[in-house]
Amino acid sequence: MNTTAGNTIPLVTDLDGTLIETDLLYEAFVLLLKKNPLYVFNCIPWTLKGKAYLKSKIFGNTEIAYDTLPYNTAVLDFLKQEFANGRKIVLATASPVYAAEQVAKVHPLFSEIYGTTETVNLKSAIKGDFLVRQFGEKQFDYIGDSSADIPIFAQCNNAYLVNPSSSLQKSTAAVAAVAQTWHTKKASLKDYIKAIRAYQWIKNLLLFVPLITSHSYHSLKLAVLSFFGFCVFSAVASAGYLLNDLFDLTADRKHPRKKNRPIASARIPITKGLILAVFLLTAGLIGAAQLSWLFFTIVIGYFITSFTYSLLLKKMELYDVFLLALLYSVRVFAGAVVIDVLLSFWLIAFSTFIFLSLAFVKRYSELVQLVQAEGATSLAERRRGYAVQDITLLQIMGVASGFLAVVVFSLYINSTEITQLYRHPHTLWPISFLFLFWISRIWLISNRGKMTDDPIVFALKDITSYCIFLATGILMLLAI
Repeated sequence: MNTTAGNTIPLVTDLDGTLIETDLLYEAFVLLLKKNPLYVFNCIPWTLKGKAYLKSKIFGNTEIAYDTLPYNTAVLDFLKQEFANGRKIVLATASPVYAAEQVAKVHPLFSEIYGTTETVNLKSAIKGDFLVRQFGEKQFDYIGDSSADIPIFAQCNNAYLVNPSSSLQKSTAAVAAVAQTWHTKKASLKDYIKAIRAYQWIKNLLLFVPLITSHSYHSLKLAVLSFFGFCVFSAVASAGYLLNDLFDLTADRKHPRKKNRPIASARIPITKGLILAVFLLTAGLIGAAQLSWLFFTIVIGYFITSFTYSLLLKKMELYDVFLLALLYSVRVFAGAVVIDVLLSFWLIAFSTFIFLSLAFVKRYSELVQLVQAEGATSLAERRRGYAVQDITLLQIMGVASGFLAVVVFSLYINSTEITQLYRHPHTLWPISFLFLFWISRIWLISNRGKMTDDPIVFALKDITSYCIFLATGILMLLAI
């Protein structure tokens, strides 16, 4: 190892997995699919023309927000320190040279920039030979992260490793002097649980509503079927959450809270996130088919609708709210299909109005928080299709929907159908007041800007809501 030269010879760094904690090719591919899923068929002829050509076409049809990429702060700080000491810093990557130039605009440290062209894929031995021609054998230091960099390490002066596997460390040490190694935090089980948003499974408890309202909970078989349906719905929903995070990478990285999500922060690589999404979706659909083909159809319809909502419809005013209410109601309908019971008109009507109210809560609270956090006072400032001036209207429509749900429930108590399930239906009347209080409280909390992203998740974490649900359950038992 030439230690003296190490302070003066060029320091060359790789980009993907090294300077940034993600891979630009996968980032661009996800953006390509988001732009138009049919591009996946174009990738086949592009691939046949070589990987360099494939990269040029994928990157040429996408726009990456280079300033929001998850940069490796440890490596970046090291480069800045070397740059401040007067050292020549070089960026050499297998990503297209255009992408490397955009990174250099974000971090102007590099004296020279090299990348893949439409005909040459600057990777592994090809990159190593190129750097030798530029600087000479053992006349540059190199920072890399994968086994593809071993031929380059064999020709450099000092090697720097980023998140290397044990085998890469051994292989590199056998061909070069390892000057420094950086290890960033790997994804934990907690990160994967967070990525699939397991806490959102609480909403899938709605599948048990038909089991309870039909008084079928005494049947172990039906209870097991409902639980299996709950698991299936949760798996498919998590697949949707993962795909949504993959397609919303740019927006999430600009968000003060969402930028810390496991996929947005690159703790979970894009490839692993995609594989996990495909696995959960496949497992969920297979499980749904085992229950019934009607349930299978509902699950597919839910996934497509939910995915369409995440990509497009959530930005269309009113369409988003009614679709969100529909996605809540679908869970109740799916729960009825699983145990093969008919939903009553009253339950359908009640679900429609209560979920519509909660959907309005979600949009209303987002606007309130926007005003409070960013001081948005202009009527033109918008969030997901809604302007600040819509706040009052959203509140009126939401509160009215919630109170209509209570009216439906009150009419149900006074209907002839209720005598088929309850011997003492008059005992259910206090539930109307409990619902009125709960809805009023939800909207009061929203008006104060303290509502979380999802009102159902909030309700199932709220002690007061638990007390109301418990009292409702006791009254229902007393009415039987």
